[in-house]
Amino acid sequence: MAQELEPAAMAAASGGAPVPPATETAASWSSLPSDLVRRIADCFLDTNDVDWYMDLRAVCHSWRSATDDPWKNPFDGRFHPREWIILDDRVSQTDDRRVFVNTGTGRFLRKKLPLLRRYYVVAITFGGFFVLADRSPPHAARVLNPFTGELVRFAAPVPRDAGVAVFFFSGDTPHNLTLLCDSSRKYYTAVPDSKHFDAQSLDEFIYNYMRKAVVGGVYANGGGWASVVCSTMLDNLCELTEMLQVEFVKFFSGDPFRHTSDIRCFLVDFGGQAMFITKAPGRVGVLGIEPENQKLVPMETIGKYAIFIGHHRCLVLDAGKFPSVEANCVYYTLQIGRFAGIGKHNIGDGTDDRVCDTLDFVEQNKEFVLDTARPFTIIQVLCSYTINLRGSELA
Repeated sequence: MAQELEPAAMAAASGGAPVPPATETAASWSSLPSDLVRRIADCFLDTNDVDWYMDLRAVCHSWRSATDDPWKNPFDGRFHPREWIILDDRVSQTDDRRVFVNTGTGRFLRKKLPLLRRYYVVAITFGGFFVLADRSPPHAARVLNPFTGELVRFAAPVPRDAGVAVFFFSGDTPHNLTLLCDSSRKYYTAVPDSKHFDAQSLDEFIYNYMRKAVVGGVYANGGGWASVVCSTMLDNLCELTEMLQVEFVKFFSGDPFRHTSDIRCFLVDFGGQAMFITKAPGRVGVLGIEPENQKLVPMETIGKYAIFIGHHRCLVLDAGKFPSVEANCVYYTLQIGRFAGIGKHNIGDGTDDRVCDTLDFVEQNKEFVLDTARPFTIIQVLCSYTINLRGSELA
């Protein structure tokens, strides 16, 4: 009893009001109505802030009882990372921290993931799943949800040259893992019980085309992927490459250092629909698919969104959530020898401008790194994400 009264006695002696024990404050929070707790939790899920949802559930037993447990239904898409990119995925193997950015809200999150110390990081999917491999042979595959901590274990070992991945849920095969390997132009698929990954070889164009669909999130969206592999769409792409006087292989190349003509095309998921972003010398194109005849048509506006296109990735985000980023614009990296700058294309009036008079990146070991002599802007950081793509630690 004396120990319980001591804080109040000290407060009274200093002239302050008695401080109630912390347990009373906690008890009042735990008595919040269940429907109110659920509404708050649903707000976090609406913005894909799953880490905040998990923090809310950790407060007390009554809040956990009022909300759904992600571990009881791991197939529930509300608990999957969707809106996130990982900026520092090129850090050393000994670093277990990553910087996440929510492209829908502009929120930056530096999160510690101790589990990464026990595995090789093979790839990070569109949205934010981590594809891992056991450090011990035969290097079985694992897929980590970084926000819930759920780890899906696969029996099959990871192919050594895997570098791009997609993890999705479809019908009776809820855990589908697809890996792409640039050196062999193969794609591998497996489910948790598979003894090995099934491999299929593809010709260069089809492989690069599929790779861009995976990186842009279109492959994981069943409807979006179906729309970009139909024969009508391929005919449209033939017409587009002829108009731009570009070879198919160069247009979808997965190795921009092999083709120095600064020609790029990306497929991205935009509200459940596939969108094509093209970058050719002197022109930037944003094309959507007409639902009726599956024709590629120029988009007059993308509304409040902005697009970032680099050598390896393309990113669509809500411009209003990121200071200095302008809506209805495409930001692109422009290679000049061993250096690269940043340009901006306004979709509304068709004009192009340099974001900065100086060159922002320099090539080092087949990667472009930012100039470390000055602070980085948000635009530079986002362009850095698109211009590089980290390889597998297992390779």
